[in-house]
Amino acid sequence: MIRLLLGAALLFPSAGYAQTDAGGSSASVSYNAAIVSDYRFRGLSYSNRKPAVQGGADIYFHSGWFVGTWLSSVANYGGAHAEVDFYGGYSGSAGGWNYTATLLGYVYPDGRNTDYFEMQSTVAHTLGPATATVTVAYYPKQWNASSNLYTSLGADVAILGTPLTASASVGRENGSYDEKWDWSAGLSYTLDKLEISASYVDSNYKGALEAGKNGRATALLSVKALF
Repeated sequence: MIRLLLGAALLFPSAGYAQTDAGGSSASVSYNAAIVSDYRFRGLSYSNRKPAVQGGADIYFHSGWFVGTWLSSVANYGGAHAEVDFYGGYSGSAGGWNYTATLLGYVYPDGRNTDYFEMQSTVAHTLGPATATVTVAYYPKQWNASSNLYTSLGADVAILGTPLTASASVGRENGSYDEKWDWSAGLSYTLDKLEISASYVDSNYKGALEAGKNGRATALLSVKALF
């Protein structure tokens, strides 16, 4: 599923992805690939607390529109072992605020009643080295579940004079995917087209058996390459 980091990259693509602009065309293309120690989404592990391989591609049109796809390996999720996301939307700025509106589709090949779509909006404001981001994601009632609402507040602070960025977030979920809070804090290091990050992720999710374990606190490591 699309991470909050992706939402930030859509607002500020030059900070999150390398881009290619072919011959002054009206679109830029970017690619990314990553290995993570645990695929966490909104505090919960979708890789059963094991490493995952991920990658994506995005096309940004100079008009503000964008489309993209993102893939990840997952643990047995309704019979699926992979996740494929498709999304599109519009991003822009007004009065010192950056905004993004996105429609996302989540597909789990071979999964049983697992596919769904979601609408997401993100607003961000930068002051000096700090950027605050508010995200609202709504999942309307669909064929496999009732509605779901997720809201979050995040902050990123560039540590001046270094290639390091500190980040933190807190989110609240209410609906089909249970009622829970999740929170995280981390540090990322960027060197040319390589991004290395370490973070602490936790939630108050109390699911039974294995599901409950997937919401426990963890240290998350990630290495991402940008193309």
